[in-house]
Amino acid sequence: MRLVKTFGLAALAAVAAMAFVGATSASATSTQLCKTHTGLTCGAGEAVTSHHMVLASGTVGKLLGATNVLCLNILIEATPLGLGNPQSIHTTSFTFTGCGTGAAHNNCTVETPEQPLANLLKTGLEEGVLTFTSGQQRTQCPNLGINCLYDGAGMEFTVGGQHLTAEETPVTELGGKFFCPDEGLVDGLFETLTDTYVLG
Repeated sequence: MRLVKTFGLAALAAVAAMAFVGATSASATSTQLCKTHTGLTCGAGEAVTSHHMVLASGTVGKLLGATNVLCLNILIEATPLGLGNPQSIHTTSFTFTGCGTGAAHNNCTVETPEQPLANLLKTGLEEGVLTFTSGQQRTQCPNLGINCLYDGAGMEFTVGGQHLTAEETPVTELGGKFFCPDEGLVDGLFETLTDTYVLG
């Protein structure tokens, strides 16, 4: 079972994760998320207006630090903001459930006080890069005194094959107390709930 490792922002990783999938060639032309892939451009009425992602099957969200926090479920909802290269993506909801430091997964919470904005850039056929430009995530475990706030700006994810993947991308701790490292690393694997393609 593959773990989604998140050293601070756990799945913000994901969040974005919403706009990825099926990237086509890199160019200076506009980018648009599309429901179908029948050509290089998005047909009339085929533009994606909302996008949903979840942790890939068989994975969990893992916040690594002095104390590890596991999240069993993460749901990301996002909205493309229009044509562009890169295309801007706004996360409208980032929901973490089943988080904790033990087998019960119920003694911690992960919230998103500032929903992330991200840019999606096509880099090749079925390839792209999603970069967060903003966003914050707070992890709290009251019984352990953990209350950590992390900055999502600068996190990068590779896009392709209906998945969003983060590999040791850094996040910065903005302020907190007890067991809050100054910087962490995010690994994550998310998948779309419906087919979504990046077209021109």
